[in-house]
Amino acid sequence: MEVKSQVKEWWDTAEQDYDAIAAHGVHSKEEKELWTEVITQLLGTDQKLKILDMGTGTGFLALLLAEMGYEVTGADWAKSKLEKAQEKMERAGKFVNFVVEDAEKLSFEAEQFDAVVSRHLIWTLANPGSAFKEWARVTKPGGKVLTDIPAKRSHPGSHHFGEEIGKELPFYNGADPGEVITMLEAAGLVNVSVRVFNKTMLVEGEKL
Repeated sequence: MEVKSQVKEWWDTAEQDYDAIAAHGVHSKEEKELWTEVITQLLGTDQKLKILDMGTGTGFLALLLAEMGYEVTGADWAKSKLEKAQEKMERAGKFVNFVVEDAEKLSFEAEQFDAVVSRHLIWTLANPGSAFKEWARVTKPGGKVLTDIPAKRSHPGSHHFGEEIGKELPFYNGADPGEVITMLEAAGLVNVSVRVFNKTMLVEGEKL
């Protein structure tokens, strides 16, 4: 719990300009088109789908999903990031239900969502296996869980939280796709597979 508290405190710093980092959000028309294409391929175009964007941060992916017509809940444990997401939502004129949640211990009842998606999250988790079980739990039968996989050795030892905290996070310096697949299968998902979109590695699994 101490490690989780330290990670949460780091993310919940109001002065931190999360959106200024190039890898966060969408910063060009081409990048937006790419993400729209990826979402359409993975989730389809059924606008009745209820989607949970886990680790939503300042809401980039949640707002893109809402713009595409889906019913979206954006969840994060950093209140300062959700406040910025709320501001962006109001400017965009789209609705997303932004809520405070712990990715490893969700308050939602079982089988609430057609899909759970996450981006730039699993490398920050102290217990990714527990998170995957929670994501599977709140997914409806026939629904999907989608997440990106951080590349191996993608972070220096001092990245964000520092080496002492980082060594307690299983995927802090990247993840082996096979290990992520095994964890998702242990969470009860089937047909787990990896896809690569413009060098971004995504893994998807289905809920029976």
